[in-house]
Order: sequence, then structure tokens, then C-alpha cells
Amino acid sequence: MSDNNNRNIRLVKTGGRRVTRNTTEYDWNSLNKRTASEHTASKPQRSESKLQRRVRYQKRQKQRRLKMQRIRAILILVLTIITVAVIMFMTPVFNIRSVTVDGNVLVTAEEFQEMLKPLIGENLFRTGGGKIEKMLKVNPYIKGVSVQKKTIPPAVSVTVTEYVPAGILRAEGKTLLVSSGLNVLESGGEISAAVPVVTGMSISEGDAGGIAKSDETEKLEIVEIALTTLEKTGVIGNVIEIDVNDVTNITMNYDNRLTVKCGTQLDLERKLRLFRETVMNNYFAENVRGTIEFTESGKAVYTP
Repeated sequence: MSDNNNRNIRLVKTGGRRVTRNTTEYDWNSLNKRTASEHTASKPQRSESKLQRRVRYQKRQKQRRLKMQRIRAILILVLTIITVAVIMFMTPVFNIRSVTVDGNVLVTAEEFQEMLKPLIGENLFRTGGGKIEKMLKVNPYIKGVSVQKKTIPPAVSVTVTEYVPAGILRAEGKTLLVSSGLNVLESGGEISAAVPVVTGMSISEGDAGGIAKSDETEKLEIVEIALTTLEKTGVIGNVIEIDVNDVTNITMNYDNRLTVKCGTQLDLERKLRLFRETVMNNYFAENVRGTIEFTESGKAVYTP
């Protein structure tokens, strides 16, 4: 070996064995700086003061109390809702004791009493307005239903609107009592009412509670326009018959003394309104008999 290498080898007594150790020099200054830096980094921070610890403890305690208060409030609310629901829906406290009906003219109080009898003793809150409406609309005269509930004492107040008879459709052995919108109020062989009898049109369907239908759709449209307009003008009670057999010559019998010729359905509503103004004239109020013809636009021609 060279002399340089020999200077880096030292002999150590090892019980007869020769061992070499590298004695390369280290930069102790650098090592000391690094060790001091690591020691500083791992050194724990200065402990906080007693006041700071107390403030932090009180803050945690306040948060715990608020959390518990929220939990208690939620539990109380849930229990309250459950208790109220049980009282409202599961006990006889709120069972219906009476039912009143207003707005009826054609349907008698006895008929309503029979239809609404099952409501007595039912829970007020479990009985919805839809259920009551469904019960009442079994009667074809019932058009609309409005329901109001009273809790003390538990009661139900019902206001109804009714379909008003506007015409009688007769064809092929069928007789239908209908509203101006052609809602069938009654069906049968013989029906009498102070409304016009409509003739000259077939009937394909017409059960009570439904809508009158015909294969002759044009005639059905004419009848609906005529009944609606006559009802609005207030003269429908004096019209005896409406004949739509000939759609180019629609005729009416008014009070068994005037024959009204309306021509086609063109401007039929305007013609019927003009007819109302004509018969309300003092001259026609004196039992005048004859024919009124609306064949020319905007004119009513009277012939004795």
C-alpha cells in the first residue's frame, strides 16, 4: 500500500484479529448546526397560560350546552307533533258531529242528508274535501262542491252549485234532461220540465251523470249554442220546442204563439239575442201571434 493509505489505517487490539477503521474527518461545525436545527424544530411550543386554557375550556363547554339544547328542542318538537297528531287523527275528540249544506235548490235537504250520513262520526282531519265532493257528485245535479271545516265543535259546512235543466232531448224512444252544457241530469222514458224540447236529432249516449252524445255532431253543437244563449238571455222558460231536423232552417216555438225561424247556425247566438230584444218589446208582449224570421243579417222580420 502507499504511504497515504497507511496513514488512514490504525491498528486496534481485537483479540488477535487485525481490524481497520476508516478515520475520514467530518465537518463537525456543519453537523452541530444541523443537529441544533432539528432539536429546535422538535422542541415543544411554550405552554399556553392558565387564562387561555380556561377560555378554551369554557368555549368547549358552551358548544356542548348549545348542542344539547338543540337536541332537546328537536326531541320536544317531535314529541309534540306526535302527541298532536295522535289527538287529531286517532282519538274521537275531533269526530264530525254535524254537516250543513247550503246553495242547493233542486236537490232536497233530505237527499243531502242521505248522501252525507256516513260522515257523522268520521275523523274531521282524515275526511278530505275530495272525499266529500266524490260522495256528493253521485247526484248528477251537483256541479261544484266547496267544503269548510270547523274544529270546535267538529263540523263540516258544504256549499254546492247545481246544474240547471235547460232542455229535453227526445229521440228514438230516449228522453234526456240536460243542462245548457249537455250534462245529462236525468234519463228515462218520460221527463217533464219547464224547458224546451229538442227534436230532430239522434242520441247515441246519455246516462245520468255523463254528457249527451250524438252521431250528428253539427246538430249537437247547434243545440248547445241555442240552449246556452237562451239561458243567458232569460227567455228559455217560454221556449216550447227547438227543431234541428233541418240545419238550414232551425226553428223554435215560443210560448205556443210565435214561430221563430233562425235559418242556419251562422250567427245563431246573435240571432237569438236579437229575438230576445224583439219579444221584450211592448208590441209583442200583448199575446201577438205569427212568425219571426231571421234570414237576413241583422234583421228580424215579423209576419202575422
